[in-house]
Amino acid sequence: MFKNSFEIGKISDIPIKLHISFIIALPFIAWLVSTNIETMANLMNISYQNMVIPDYVLGLIITIFLFGSVALHELGHSFVARSRGQKINSITLMLLGGMAEIKEMSEKPNDELRVSIIGPMVSLAIGLTMILIATLTANIFMPDLVFLILYLGELNVFLAIFNLIPAFPNDGGRVLRALLARKNDFLTATKIAVTVSKVIVFLFGIIGFLYGNFILILIAFFIYMRANQEFQYSMIKETLADLKVKDLMSKDVKYISGDLTVKELLNKMLQKSHSGYPILEDGKLIGCVTMEDIRNIKSEKHAQVTVRDIMSEDIKKISPDADVNKALQILLEEDIGRLMVMEEDELVGIITRTDIFNAFKIKQVEKNL
Repeated sequence: MFKNSFEIGKISDIPIKLHISFIIALPFIAWLVSTNIETMANLMNISYQNMVIPDYVLGLIITIFLFGSVALHELGHSFVARSRGQKINSITLMLLGGMAEIKEMSEKPNDELRVSIIGPMVSLAIGLTMILIATLTANIFMPDLVFLILYLGELNVFLAIFNLIPAFPNDGGRVLRALLARKNDFLTATKIAVTVSKVIVFLFGIIGFLYGNFILILIAFFIYMRANQEFQYSMIKETLADLKVKDLMSKDVKYISGDLTVKELLNKMLQKSHSGYPILEDGKLIGCVTMEDIRNIKSEKHAQVTVRDIMSEDIKKISPDADVNKALQILLEEDIGRLMVMEEDELVGIITRTDIFNAFKIKQVEKNL
């Protein structure tokens, strides 16, 4: 789901990824933390004069450990979600924190409540434990280490409290929706929770503007965008809940041969206004080719390179009897434009994002009639 991310390892078979925004922001966040070290040390009654680690180095260490704590926070979500039968694709650390990519979020209020609340509880447990350690070792460890442990503890407590603010995509927004969904349908609960999110965003934006806090304005914008996305996705799922893939798929499938050259394929795309084609050989689907597969081929080689050379063999398929929402979920997760609809080993249709979004618009118009 998250482009420009790369995997750095796995924990309990859950891939841990770093988003490019994290790499770019890391030096800046470390600098931001380092500018407050003397002030924070004085507030904590730690002798700044006796600290030997350079401020920026200490700021970098704190930042790295903080994002490690965020990873543990997301692992908490992941383990509980997995215990409820949900699949975890990955955990991605990015500029504004982290996100566990849960394959299909449960709409059962109790499941969402358990999954959402565990993250802040993990952060709170880490924070309080570190504060206790720092307090007990204040006269034993060197000042730099005491500062590091205490500061990380306080940051984790703040992380727990901040995540409980009832605004999407914060855990608190999902906790609020789970509680509302106990007495309302899921879409109504989402709508109320999103409205609360927007009120909070407005307050964040005002405070950020008045105090010149760019970070707070950025957070407000991020929350606003994610809250809107959450509501739109919930509304689409609700609207299309009674539709099957076979209801929307294109049955007149236009396919091509793998022997076609890239030049011939481009001409076909231009004439037929299709940006992707399945490839059949002896009546069997062997691959799929899209405009994205062509982009890296130099124009002078278009007449020599065949479709078979560049086609993707990782074909994303779905059954005609599957729910449309399942198709949409796969399209969004895989960040692709179309799915091959297969009945046993036979290609019977294609369903695209456009098909689904057009159906949503039509359903919305029908409701307004």
